[in-house]
Amino acid sequence: MAPSARPRPFARGLLFAVAALFLSGGNERADARPQESASKSLIYAGWYGNTIPTPSYIAENFGFLETLPFNGLVVYVRTPSLTINASQGVMSKVAISYAEISTALNPIKNLPFSRLRDNFAYVVGNSPPDFFDDWTIPIGNFANLARALKHAGLKGIFLDNEQYSFFTHWAEYPGAVAYPATPLDEYEAQARLRGKQVMEAMVAEFPGIVMLSLHGPYVSEPDAPWQLCFPEAIPQNALMGPFFSGFYQGRGASATIVDGGEFYGLRTASDFTGNALWRKNDFASDTVDCSFLPAADRVTWSSTIKVGFGVYDLPFGGIDMNPHIMTSTLRYALDNADRYAWFYTEGMTFLKPESQGGAPEVWVNAVRAVNFPGRDDSEESSSGCGLLGIEVIPLFLVLGRRRSKPRRLSP
Repeated sequence: MAPSARPRPFARGLLFAVAALFLSGGNERADARPQESASKSLIYAGWYGNTIPTPSYIAENFGFLETLPFNGLVVYVRTPSLTINASQGVMSKVAISYAEISTALNPIKNLPFSRLRDNFAYVVGNSPPDFFDDWTIPIGNFANLARALKHAGLKGIFLDNEQYSFFTHWAEYPGAVAYPATPLDEYEAQARLRGKQVMEAMVAEFPGIVMLSLHGPYVSEPDAPWQLCFPEAIPQNALMGPFFSGFYQGRGASATIVDGGEFYGLRTASDFTGNALWRKNDFASDTVDCSFLPAADRVTWSSTIKVGFGVYDLPFGGIDMNPHIMTSTLRYALDNADRYAWFYTEGMTFLKPESQGGAPEVWVNAVRAVNFPGRDDSEESSSGCGLLGIEVIPLFLVLGRRRSKPRRLSP
């Protein structure tokens, strides 16, 4: 029996209307622009070459890393021996204990972080069970990770929810699900339930945890504008949005859910403003009528969900990147993020000084030139060397063709 997807036409009129709003800078909705918080946070997520920000590496290079103009790191949670790899193991069918995760995090547990206060644990979307199968192990893994993060002083989870080709396509429907005869709306509800269960388990251990998911629910919405998504990519990511909306439902009173905004091609102020407006407001509207976002969640969405942005250090889809462009792009990202922006690098590493093969000083200074609430440069190192960036690996090409994100998992 063939799976039955709901008959829901793609709203071309809305698509182009919202696209026009993006290009115009969203002046018609200026009152709905994301409010700047008292402080913004710039997070570096990058593991270029063999320079991996594991807890051991951070501890060994702590003095240098604290001189960088960033608020936090994305930590690759594994031991030097690779016997424990929580970053790749949490969202899988293999149990990983609190003790194991704590062992991996021990090197940074008591470090006196001053600038790098907003540190996150990297978790890659791996090979979980089918949403209709037993999720006891991954739910327990996430709970153990949350408990370990709280005790180690990290802010939360940096979830890379893109489906890499070397892992199971856990969010693809109907091509990769275990029960393809089950209707899409039932799979959406089940994926949302699993996300809710995961989030509730984490909140029980760490009530104030931040869950930053690199791709937000737009990735599964057929009526998202072209800057956010392409309709032909929806089947590959159909269950990713429902899973995210489950995080939202399970957040409790104190946790924070962040739509990370993994886009490469945004460059202008209006690009960022329009993008943030759609994700905070239009996505949850009755006009879009998202099938996997319940009515009760639509009411609270715009006032509760947080949006972030990622920036990438290389050109993307024919759009250039250089130090000057990076400064303005990071500034626009921070201006329009509710709190968190992140920088991912594949052209260089900012985890070590230029003299040791790290990022050239011109790139370091390009980040130092980005002034934003929350940056404290009162004790800026005079070396000018080193930079910690932000992870950005957009899922969709702005020019209209879906491509694979550059491989970024370490061996």
